[in-house]
Amino acid sequence: MTADADVLGMVSDRLGQPDADPRSWWFGTARDEQRLPPLGDDWRILYFQGGRGSGKTMAGAAGLAQIIIEDEEPGGQYGIVAPTYRDAWTVCVEGESGILRALGTTAGEVKNNTSKSVEYAYRSYGEIGLRSGHTIYVDSADDGALRVQGKNLRAVWGDELGLWTRWQTAWDESIRYAVRKGVSKIIVTGTPKVSRPARALIRRLIRGGEPGVIVRRLRTIDNIRNLSESFYTSVIGMARGTRLERQELEGELLDDIEGALWSRDLVDAAQCGWIGEEGGPPFLTRTYIGVDPSDGLEDSDEQAYTVVSRGQVDDPHIYVTESWGGQASPVKFAKMVIRRAVELHATLVIEKNHGGEWLRATFTEVMRDLREHGEIPPGMTPPVELVQASKAKRTRAEPVAALYDRGIVRHCQRRVRYQITDPATGEQTWHADTERFTELEDQMCSYTGALRERSPDRLDSLVWACHFFLDLSHRHAGSPGKREYALRAELEAEYGDVEARPRDDHRRLVQGGEYDRSEGDWSEDGFAPQDDQASTPAQDKARANVHPWR
Repeated sequence: MTADADVLGMVSDRLGQPDADPRSWWFGTARDEQRLPPLGDDWRILYFQGGRGSGKTMAGAAGLAQIIIEDEEPGGQYGIVAPTYRDAWTVCVEGESGILRALGTTAGEVKNNTSKSVEYAYRSYGEIGLRSGHTIYVDSADDGALRVQGKNLRAVWGDELGLWTRWQTAWDESIRYAVRKGVSKIIVTGTPKVSRPARALIRRLIRGGEPGVIVRRLRTIDNIRNLSESFYTSVIGMARGTRLERQELEGELLDDIEGALWSRDLVDAAQCGWIGEEGGPPFLTRTYIGVDPSDGLEDSDEQAYTVVSRGQVDDPHIYVTESWGGQASPVKFAKMVIRRAVELHATLVIEKNHGGEWLRATFTEVMRDLREHGEIPPGMTPPVELVQASKAKRTRAEPVAALYDRGIVRHCQRRVRYQITDPATGEQTWHADTERFTELEDQMCSYTGALRERSPDRLDSLVWACHFFLDLSHRHAGSPGKREYALRAELEAEYGDVEARPRDDHRRLVQGGEYDRSEGDWSEDGFAPQDDQASTPAQDKARANVHPWR
């Protein structure tokens, strides 16, 4: 009973206190780089670019809360957008650094109707109502942020921007046009991920592609007083001096790795449309599937395969159309690859000194099993090319990287259509997006061949798939028709229209000019070998050296 009384006393004391400004604790603890610039200044977007545990989420929540509290005009609409709806509610609303804390309340107080700042928070509807009359809409970027689309928002907080997969719809179609009233500010937080699709948007924010952007760098080490000692020792200490520290702890956008064979710009330039679509090849001809197997154990590298095809005859490019990697047993993986080869009429390229006879025997037995069960039609057994890995991985990959430098290789982006339902109206709309080979491209842009570097399974399969295309010229086929030679103009100037002259005259011209034909036999027989044993001129004329068979 004493404990219950103490709790009730605390609640009653809090309810009896005058309204406390929830901004006061944040202004007293926040670092300068975590605070908003003056709202009256000419800025549209504030990007808190920070590492893990740098305080970026709290900065985003407190920033949005400050804008809401300082908005004296009632009925304002605001938004919160995160990669998924679960992230938006559990992290950005009810989380330790969420908007409820920034507004000076908790989820328990809202549920018990004891919150002084929040009247309701409906997770099912993605809506938070404040006692000041303002409303906050909570949405998912992966759903295109449709809850905020069409709203008259005064500010939006977007969290973990680098993880947004449908960022074109969420940012370019929903948020950008929805934030149009009042102070009209957008606060963005996140650790930049160059391997994620939203890196293009992050580059726009960092490099001036969006007007009115302020970028604030937040480092994990600067927030050490709010982090545990074990985190500092095990994570920050271990990552010192590494690339991981620069990206995950200092919040840098690391585009390229020193020593890597591919750059992000090079890979971006290789993107093209899907087969038969705008910007893509009309059709494909010769196809290889590069295979990079493993033993299938939990701690081993991934099994991987990559499909590469050549375009039509006059197309100098080769096209990457598929890349897969994952943990699978050798037999299961072999069945998957062989079925794919049958569907695409492709040739399998297998490294013969990886697993040796065991690997070849596995594929042979799997093919036999698939034929017996009718999964491989008669005469459709895919051919297998065995290649010898006699050089280091980086050395093998360098000629393939040279093909990318020359603009020969293209990555076909498959266009995906997906349907999004507006939770408020139930209206369904179709959207389109493209899928890239994210994991493959990550390995391409990060592999350096350094000692003890993890084996790039998908990159290996790409190299093997491109192996048989290395000897091709990859040049456009010439146009048909006759060729104009350098001497033609001279011949016509001296002898007139060469094409109009008899063939024999043309031959004589090409051979050096007119001949004196007054003597000798100028027929074709006259130039043929003669019988040196002929006794009469008549026999000479009849080419007596051509004897009948005896």
